[in-house]
Amino acid sequence: MSKLKQYSEEEWNKIAVLPQLVGAIVAGVEQSGLVGSTKEMMATAKSFLEAKEKYPNNILIQTIIPQTKEVDVVLEDVTDEQTRFKNRLKAYEVKTNEELIVNVLADCKSTMLVLKEKESEATVAEYKSWLLDIAQSVAKSGTEGDFLGFGGVKFSDKEKEVVEALKEALS
Repeated sequence: MSKLKQYSEEEWNKIAVLPQLVGAIVAGVEQSGLVGSTKEMMATAKSFLEAKEKYPNNILIQTIIPQTKEVDVVLEDVTDEQTRFKNRLKAYEVKTNEELIVNVLADCKSTMLVLKEKESEATVAEYKSWLLDIAQSVAKSGTEGDFLGFGGVKFSDKEKEVVEALKEALS
């Protein structure tokens, strides 16, 4: 993935990794078990694929999403994204999910300020919508509080709190 020219390396790294971080904080807010965690991880990946079609004219989003079906190129992009994700987590120096949430919400706020300065309102609104789509998709994909697939809820109160905090941070 290349970065857009109007952004510094630090700005671009935040913008590009934020979709993954949003998925991670929602997935990490409650224990979903192995099956639920896998579903949550897949929900983030699916949101990337859906964004390719949902926001075809949004250069920002399209630059973040791999644009090829060539396996070597996609693997390289994924490796770069994993490195960006790991580096951001290291920079946070967090020890708890709560600390991670606080840091990601702070990144949401600072990223939105940068985007509002450098992008059109439509581009910013679509990026925000995409992040909220990811959060809600992850929250609804697993079942929290179940035992061997029985019981539990699809969208827990803690997940709702995180999604509401994301909405506020992205406004």
